[in-house]
Amino acid sequence: MKFKRKHFLILLCVIVLVIWGRKLLKWDLNRHYMPSYGGSRKEDKVTPTPSSISVLSGNNSLCDCKAQTDLHQFLPSDQLDAIIKSRAKEYKEHQLRIKTNTDILIARANSPLQYPIRGFNVAPLQKSLIPGLALYTQKREVYKVSLSVEKGVLSVDDDVHHQVNGQGESNLNISSLRLKQVNNLLSRVTYTSTIYHIRTSDLVYFRFEDNEAVFPVSIRRPAVPVLYSGGNDINSKVTITTKTFLRYNKLKVLINSIRKVYPKIKIIIADDSPKPENLFGDNIEQYIMPPAQGWFAGRNLAVSQVTTKFFLWVDDDFEFMDETRIESFVEIMEANPELDVVGGAVSVNFFLARTDAVRRVGFDPFLKKVGHTEFFIDGLGKLLVVSCKDLSIGHQIHESHEEYDVNRNEGESEIEKKYAHHFYKNYLKCIKY
Repeated sequence: MKFKRKHFLILLCVIVLVIWGRKLLKWDLNRHYMPSYGGSRKEDKVTPTPSSISVLSGNNSLCDCKAQTDLHQFLPSDQLDAIIKSRAKEYKEHQLRIKTNTDILIARANSPLQYPIRGFNVAPLQKSLIPGLALYTQKREVYKVSLSVEKGVLSVDDDVHHQVNGQGESNLNISSLRLKQVNNLLSRVTYTSTIYHIRTSDLVYFRFEDNEAVFPVSIRRPAVPVLYSGGNDINSKVTITTKTFLRYNKLKVLINSIRKVYPKIKIIIADDSPKPENLFGDNIEQYIMPPAQGWFAGRNLAVSQVTTKFFLWVDDDFEFMDETRIESFVEIMEANPELDVVGGAVSVNFFLARTDAVRRVGFDPFLKKVGHTEFFIDGLGKLLVVSCKDLSIGHQIHESHEEYDVNRNEGESEIEKKYAHHFYKNYLKCIKY
């Protein structure tokens, strides 16, 4: 069944969003509104380009490769343009996901002072323009404003009339006989942190006569993006991963069902069976573990070997059906770059995930037998997850297996240990499965 655009729209309508500590998706991520700096109250749409983003840009003029190794020389010359284009697309999605400086809010001048009330992010030791600074007041003989910080210095770019005192210092004073000139200078005030710290903050004190405003500066070292190159076919984008223990008859049914639909896609198997059986076939990687290491240890191993942008997690007793289409998962992910996990129908153990996002959360190897909800507990506030009812997979008929059941089912003492583990590790007061 071909996944058409109309089906995609219908599917999105029935998606149940499960938000792990983030906001709902914003389709217009790069727009916000700021009043103009002059006397007019007209609102202008602006798209800032903060230095904290440009530092990682592939075309950044500040980046000098003369004293370093230029990575372009290691790329195939006949594929260079295509690789650069694909890389730019991936980086754009990365920027959308981290949303640096896209949530800036400007406080309108209910007092005479206008300033950013949140979302002003800077990179350590790098000069950044403070957005939205302005003064709105009635006529004065002279207009004087001051700004001060603790962990950085302030400057005004191109102060040709020398109306600024304290350039490059923690206290900055601006004065002029004209309000328009003060606002012109305020529009060019920059902040530079003087202490290298990858995750800290500062406060800016902004004063005019008896009015004072205080707003935060978030100092963050931009993370290096993790981008995945490769082709546009499903085999280049997705790896299927699973964990097995003793159930080779179930696993072989799963593999055969996958190969009917996806004959070339890579399958990674983490196997902690006491007496492993060798599995043969093209694009099958079987990783043998010490016996009975457990559910999440196997997941960590399998995901650690993925080299594609996405991986599809399945249990070893699942079975692909005609309607099990990985392409549908991928289309949803790529249309919504903020998503980390898209779950399908059968249980929480059937989902497509971004490889780099899940690796940042990981799977707790303490959990050896049952591991379903626990992964999503660890992902709270870190992963944005959706569940799609129309994306489904089959489940093979359960068959009793004494040795498997003994190692799979939790006893009362094991459940108690797990609860105690959650209480301490996850700082939980209570839990309901």
